[in-house]
Amino acid sequence: MLRSRITAAAVGATALGVAAVLVPTGSTALSSVAAASTIVTWTDSASDFRAAPTTGSIPLTDQWYWADLADLGSGGTITDHATLDEDGLSVSEGEAVGLIRGLTEPVRPDGLGALAAGLDLTTTGATSFGLAVQAGDSGDQSVVFATDEPVSGDGTGVIDGTTNWIDPTSGEVETTTELAADLRDADAEVVGYLLYVGIDVAAESSAPPVATPDETPAPTPTVDGASAPSASAPSASAPSASAPSDLPGAGLQSLAAPLEANGQALAADASGSVSALRVDDTTTYFTPQPAATVEAPSDTRVSQTLTGFQVTGTGFAPYESVTATITQGGETYAVRTNASVADQDGDVVIVVVLPEGVASAGAYTATLLGLSSGQTASADGSFVADAATDPGTAPVAVPVSGTATFTG
Repeated sequence: MLRSRITAAAVGATALGVAAVLVPTGSTALSSVAAASTIVTWTDSASDFRAAPTTGSIPLTDQWYWADLADLGSGGTITDHATLDEDGLSVSEGEAVGLIRGLTEPVRPDGLGALAAGLDLTTTGATSFGLAVQAGDSGDQSVVFATDEPVSGDGTGVIDGTTNWIDPTSGEVETTTELAADLRDADAEVVGYLLYVGIDVAAESSAPPVATPDETPAPTPTVDGASAPSASAPSASAPSASAPSDLPGAGLQSLAAPLEANGQALAADASGSVSALRVDDTTTYFTPQPAATVEAPSDTRVSQTLTGFQVTGTGFAPYESVTATITQGGETYAVRTNASVADQDGDVVIVVVLPEGVASAGAYTATLLGLSSGQTASADGSFVADAATDPGTAPVAVPVSGTATFTG
């Protein structure tokens, strides 16, 4: 079990802003989810990141905050320390950045299993994903990191669901089920998530040495110099190891706090990158936002609009649902479609079916909208009149000159 206590000087509930309504905005071993999340965003420029405060608390909202973990007071923008391109957000050896963001809604302990099962990261090199946990009404907050390390530490321990969790202050590992029990006992919930690019917390954290029977732990002095009871013999007034306040440690006064609490050097020793991150109802792509495009046909007969014609689109989020509308003569119609879901590349083919009497010969505009990303694009096409219903297109008799011959 994770037995470290949340530090008292952590982020407060008011600063978190978790009661406010938020707007839409690791490890590669975490599970892959085929359907798009409710919210999809592209965070692909320096303006999409706000510098985390170096003093005070970090507000957990729908805004991404960042910090240079190698030099917290370095200033500048995130692109002074990392690269944003088609490979995602990347750092070179010797650089490391921390990112943090709030959940749209806090997740209670009974929802932790679903949250963990839905995590999906696309990363390379040294990266670390963590959850920000807040205890009850106190506002005390800490962090725990995802790890593939087994609970027992011998390579054969339990991996519960998607991943296990490591306390950076102690190196202790527990399953998702055990972490949920800790949160439940402490009346705590998950309020945000963070990502280190350029540092692998799970690889660098290790459990503290365990005292042997021949070793007696040194007494811990209290404020007045008296000796406090040892961990192996708690007093009646001291909280036990299973007290409800026991949670992962490392108070989140800054993005570097979990590393500082474990005594790790902040300078990174490996490169790393992240191109995509899905947590709960939100997916963030750290790659350039694609430009959505639409192609609408110009040779569709009016009668074909009753049975279906194809409109194609590109530049949408992978696996998101896409809707279509047709505008003609100043009227816009939400159309009946097939199961219109973009593929893994964001491409989609929609079969549009219009009610009888809606379409007429002439120009129209087709518009597609991605329901998760908000990506939208339009294209002009035209409908062609059907020969059987348009007298103007009926064949005209042409006289033939010559001499008629009759017999009989």
